[in-house]
Amino acid sequence: MRRISVLITVVGLALVGCKKDDAKPVDPTVKAGSAEAAKAGSAEPTPTTAAKASDVGVEAGGIAHEADEGPAAAITGVSGTVEIKRVGEAAYTAAKLDDKLFPGDQVRTGDASSATVALADESIIEIAEITTVGIGSRDGAADPASSAAVLAGLARFSVQPRTAGEGAFRVYTPQGVVLTRGTEYGVGVAASGEARVGVERGKVDVVGLGALDAPPVSVETGNAAVLALGGKVAAPAPWPEDDWGTWRDTVDVKVEAAPAIQAIGATLADLDTQLTAGYADLDTTAKDVATFEASASANADKDDTAAYEASLPEGAATIDASFGVAGRVEALTWAYAGNATLANDIYVRHPEVEAQYTVVAPRIDAAILWPKRYEVTASGYLAPLRTQYYVHHPRGRVHAELVGVTVPTFYAKVEPPALEPVRVRAHARTAIWIAPEMTYKVQTRPVYVVAPSADWTVRLKGHRAAPPRSKVGWYVRPPSLRAKLVVGGEVRGKVGTRLQFAPPTPRATFRAAWKVPVGVRVKVAPPDVRAAATFRAKLKVGAGGRVEIRDHRRPAVMGGKVELKAPGVKIRDHRREVKGKVDAGVKVRAPSVKVNVKVKVKAKGGVKLR
Repeated sequence: MRRISVLITVVGLALVGCKKDDAKPVDPTVKAGSAEAAKAGSAEPTPTTAAKASDVGVEAGGIAHEADEGPAAAITGVSGTVEIKRVGEAAYTAAKLDDKLFPGDQVRTGDASSATVALADESIIEIAEITTVGIGSRDGAADPASSAAVLAGLARFSVQPRTAGEGAFRVYTPQGVVLTRGTEYGVGVAASGEARVGVERGKVDVVGLGALDAPPVSVETGNAAVLALGGKVAAPAPWPEDDWGTWRDTVDVKVEAAPAIQAIGATLADLDTQLTAGYADLDTTAKDVATFEASASANADKDDTAAYEASLPEGAATIDASFGVAGRVEALTWAYAGNATLANDIYVRHPEVEAQYTVVAPRIDAAILWPKRYEVTASGYLAPLRTQYYVHHPRGRVHAELVGVTVPTFYAKVEPPALEPVRVRAHARTAIWIAPEMTYKVQTRPVYVVAPSADWTVRLKGHRAAPPRSKVGWYVRPPSLRAKLVVGGEVRGKVGTRLQFAPPTPRATFRAAWKVPVGVRVKVAPPDVRAAATFRAKLKVGAGGRVEIRDHRRPAVMGGKVELKAPGVKIRDHRREVKGKVDAGVKVRAPSVKVNVKVKVKAKGGVKLR
């Protein structure tokens, strides 16, 4: 496994603020040539106010990956025309079986084509025809997890149950994000930008971009929910059968090409503004985390546990808020890329809308760069921030042993307090969602804290997506299309770009792309994936997906629904040592795991649990 050093000196990228257009969103269902369309056209953004690609803060060009860097995903099925676009690049190239995919890369399918993608957590994406899917970052949340984005078209997800220490699986759309613990569901994005999630089995949480800090909408088995334009999530409704082909055709028939491009332009202008604010917020939280880390390091040098304990609540809340802001920024990034993809899909089939397309072309160019900007952020800031999460955060402290991270002795002596959402949100200037409570299935599947191992794909032999509900297939194109805006439309145009592309940049250089030195002072050893897998395999899961740790007096609940059970341990407090109940005689090494009882638990081998 490639190990990313947490001794990172990071130098920041200045982001030039983008001016928000005065243009109002245009309804893409308004018929072209009507009085309503003419009135809407007067609000069309002009080339002088369109954002320049240079405003994003990174140059165009791909990322050169290290030889031992494992991919975030891999192509496991190809039928027909399937292509890959690498992050930071504009051109697509033909895909083939076993092609590696890294965060920010995109996969698209042509007419009557399909693809299958496996992710590092062994979840599977089935991609229908004329669909574009992006590969998300595993660093976008505090607890590592695979993620993806449906930018346009239709995809089906067979998500592995979460293993202990892993975060929610995330799927981004132009209108919001779907958070999953492990289930099967489909996600569709119509040409208008409207999105829908339909759940075949289990439950998902849906958060709309229009209200990221609102409680998520839960969608359960046999139901579907629509994410409308503007990022509002509708109430779930019954979804008795897999009707994805019919759904897309029904929505797209209402869309007119020219108003749709104009609406996308207004949306991209707003997203530019939100991304600028999001990165400014992220920079502020990064500085706050660096200040806290410096203070914590100084306290460790003085062995001043009282001072560290006093600073811990706000420090942990700042770490949580920083990941929350990063999640918002990633959602906005994929929303931006999704809208640009929709514009391109429409334009190449309807080149007669060139006048409208030309106006928003600079913003569509910027959509090539925003995912790369996020990868710079993930490598330079979020990866070292995660180590601080394991050291200082209450949930992170619980999960440290589960992912093979050993918390330094000084910090392990102080128990981080529970965090309320109001405290976390107080450290963010923009709206963020709070990570959902998790339930787990104990398994030995690796949880990669940094990049996955280069050979993880060997585990995929015989690994398949869950069977769909329909015997025919989860996606079937209607025999008679009513809409030919995208599906059924003839490709007659070609998308170009005015960007100048530099040679691929080594990922290692991104570690010097942020000036905020997080992860420099408080250091931990690289995670031991094998030891973590062994520890998780010996845990026991209770009712409702809970994993438990028991002391000699009572179960200890940690992190909401997260409990751990470590058999064969010794319980030590400051007064006496007693032997805990031996369960199956299993030896467990469990350093620095927080429990909600004020004792220290010491496993054989002398490692403390807190």
